[in-house]
Amino acid sequence: MGNDGGSIPRRIELVKEKAKEVIINPDLERIAAWFYCALSKRLLEQPVVSCGLGKLYNQDAIIEYLLDPNTYGDGDKICSHITSLKDTTKLNLTPNPAFNNDKGATTMGNLEKDIKKMNGKHRFVYLDTCGCVFAEQALKEIPTKECVSCGKPFENQNIIIINPNKEEQERMKGLMEEKKAKAKAERKAKKAKNGDKKRKKKDSPDITTETPKKKLATANIQSSAAVAVLDKVAQELAEKQKNSPNLSKAVKSIYGSKDKKDNGNYLTKGTFTRY
Repeated sequence: MGNDGGSIPRRIELVKEKAKEVIINPDLERIAAWFYCALSKRLLEQPVVSCGLGKLYNQDAIIEYLLDPNTYGDGDKICSHITSLKDTTKLNLTPNPAFNNDKGATTMGNLEKDIKKMNGKHRFVYLDTCGCVFAEQALKEIPTKECVSCGKPFENQNIIIINPNKEEQERMKGLMEEKKAKAKAERKAKKAKNGDKKRKKKDSPDITTETPKKKLATANIQSSAAVAVLDKVAQELAEKQKNSPNLSKAVKSIYGSKDKKDNGNYLTKGTFTRY
């Protein structure tokens, strides 16, 4: 192979070598998870929120994402499960009292002042009922179902691990979806119950408006019946008096069939009028 205008191939072109695996520095990975917003990739600043998967975010980044999901290019891959601020919990974080800014702190040190000692070297959890944050071991050692910081009750399912491993994250994902489905079913049931109450209220008789009407209708019926009875009695009495032989001529003249004029008095049947 030579003097023919060809080229000599190199070994790398003849032998396919196995692609080298990219090894991620665990310290860099830890710092990215605990000190930077999972969505915006900016340093975490209070208020800090977390989702059901235990990721940490800047609250303003979540708001920007909710207003425009295209604000961050990979938002749909990172937090597509967040559809409203109700899907996040604001964390109650305590500044680190041991931090001394006079000792030449780095950027990471400044951040540790803001978010206590959550640096990934120890496991931390929070309660999604109140947002209070604890070291996982410390919470396990407290035999209570009330938050020691605010006193709000909680259950085991309310304990969310911050930045869990992959296996834990899969389990937490299933739990998160189960919680969402349960909350949706409860809202649907509550809405249906309220709808039934409104329909029953609409269909039930209005006592305040219908009772007076019923009373008035009854009164009208009774009044009409009384008038009819009185008219019938008056007619019968008039017939008896008219045909009675003991009546005087003057009284009989009142029930005459024709009108009569006598000394300036006009007499008509059933009436007496003086002019």
